[in-house]
Amino acid sequence: MLNVIRKNIKSFYPLAIGLAAVFVLLVFTDFQSLDGTQANPIAAKVGREDITFVEFERSYRNAENRYREIYGDAFTADLADQLQLPVQAIEALINDRLLTREAERLGLTVSREELQEEILAIPGLTDAAGNFIGAREYQQLLRSNRYTVDEFEAGLRTSLLVTKLQNALSEVAHVSDAEVEKHARDAAERAAIRYIQVPASRYAAEAEPSGDETAAFFEANRDDFRLPERRRAGYLLVNTNTVRAELEVTDEEVQEYYADNSEQFEVPEQVRASHILLLETASRSSEQARSQLNDLRRRIEAGEDFAALATEYSEDEANAAAGGDLGYFGRGAMTRQFEEAAFAASSGDLVGPIENQLGPRTGHHLILIQDRREGGRQTLEEVSNLIRVQLLATKAEEEGRNRIDALAERLGDQPFEGETEARELAAAEGLSFEVTEPFAEDDAIPGVGRNFNFSSAAFGLETGAWSQPVRIAAGWALLSLLEVLPPRDAEFAEVEADVREALRQQKEGELLTAALAEAKTRLEGGLALDDAANEFDAVVEESGSFGLRQPIGALGAAPELSREVFALSAGQFGGPVDTPFGGVLFEVSERESFDPVGFDPAATRSQLLSERTLTLLQSVLGRLREELGVSYTQDFIENFGLGETEAAGT
Repeated sequence: MLNVIRKNIKSFYPLAIGLAAVFVLLVFTDFQSLDGTQANPIAAKVGREDITFVEFERSYRNAENRYREIYGDAFTADLADQLQLPVQAIEALINDRLLTREAERLGLTVSREELQEEILAIPGLTDAAGNFIGAREYQQLLRSNRYTVDEFEAGLRTSLLVTKLQNALSEVAHVSDAEVEKHARDAAERAAIRYIQVPASRYAAEAEPSGDETAAFFEANRDDFRLPERRRAGYLLVNTNTVRAELEVTDEEVQEYYADNSEQFEVPEQVRASHILLLETASRSSEQARSQLNDLRRRIEAGEDFAALATEYSEDEANAAAGGDLGYFGRGAMTRQFEEAAFAASSGDLVGPIENQLGPRTGHHLILIQDRREGGRQTLEEVSNLIRVQLLATKAEEEGRNRIDALAERLGDQPFEGETEARELAAAEGLSFEVTEPFAEDDAIPGVGRNFNFSSAAFGLETGAWSQPVRIAAGWALLSLLEVLPPRDAEFAEVEADVREALRQQKEGELLTAALAEAKTRLEGGLALDDAANEFDAVVEESGSFGLRQPIGALGAAPELSREVFALSAGQFGGPVDTPFGGVLFEVSERESFDPVGFDPAATRSQLLSERTLTLLQSVLGRLREELGVSYTQDFIENFGLGETEAAGT
């Protein structure tokens, strides 16, 4: 009976698409306490209203069961961590309270008749003839699943109230005819382009500025190179490499780890292969690529070296210089066509030509199978050194953190007494004391790198205070602020390298734009795009079909380029358009426009109304959270590992 109920119970919130952390499904489920008896039975508070751990545990299990149904055997503890199930479960309950409060404020109610109708709509609560199973069976069924009648019916009443609130918001939401048509046009408009992309670095040599140009550029743009507030910090460092050298891992520890984590050492079947790749281009058809590869195959079979031919002919820039060697790879690492050919062959076989789709381009391969490795579990002897290194690293990390924590506790609220005293303390503790050069909040720091936690600690400290422990690449650090340097105008010598780089990039861009603009004029005069590509040592690429607000093939999201494309017709040329990887010239190869004939606005209007209602719902939740106040209890934060940011987010 419970399986039937689990399968057929209704969702509380049909509008919850896109709000996975907002709503929870009410499902009968057996559960046990997640963390045993809580010191505080309250998990969170919404205004003056409590949410208990019992409610939270039930919500958590419901969310867990829902994801198990979605992911099946793929649902693991790691996935649950990624999905932040405790946060989802508590947020579902919090939003229950908020939305119920809003529904009641608007005067929405649920009658006894509506509640009864909802109960009778649940298959598990009716018999084969559709009649209610009876009060006694109803109570027993609820009791066996840790529900009282009041709790269960309160949940159903919440479901109905929120549904009524959603319906009320849907009535408030309005979508005009113009919005419906614009959305339909945006969805129907399609285009495809052939394009070349030229990097600005092509003009690096010509763009290199002289000393006089750099100085003049600095004088004209002094405000752009003003130095922000910078800080100088000193820090005590527990170096994990030093700690690691003091530790050891026993053979028994290695054996125990291997026995407890044997699944980590399962190795899949692998193939080592080399290949020669030829791409289809405007000047090379599929037949021509295959013919050329067949010629190379005959030469290899006649005794020529595969690696030498791969170096000479392969168009896979990543490995041609290595003789086309791809190394060992398992299933799923390559495209389907390539994988099937490689794993179907034996060591020493020469395979191909085979055709393979590489994103928007088509390639043809000749593959040499160099070796095969059968799958299976690695022996302890094979992996013992790896385990030893891993355990040693873990030990060093834990020991390093313990040492810095102990030092931080000992220093407590003691003020920083000076660099000399800090160096003496470091020497006594077997640590080092390092001092940074002045750095801005977003700078990479010599010896530390670009480390948000380190910078945040330094910019959050008062002079002379100690920070909490901070993890950096070298180990664990305890910071003290030595000096604050206020913002000021820079001297040219201080920022000369930055000025030179900024001017060089500007000149590169100007040279590239001018060259592409001149090429576009010639394209409009009859020059072929392929010939223009040759002039720039570029390759003509094809985007494939895309919509107005969709990524443009390998170029990705490029709003400026998209706007220009959709302002043109098939056969017209556009550009130059600047992108993060260079300037683009293009030809519109396909263009589809919106056809109002036969357009049915009903489905589009429904979609837009749902989206607008969802936005209103989110707005209501945001307002209510601010008005009423929402918080997690400390018990909840500690038991479920919520960070400060997550806790503050409530």
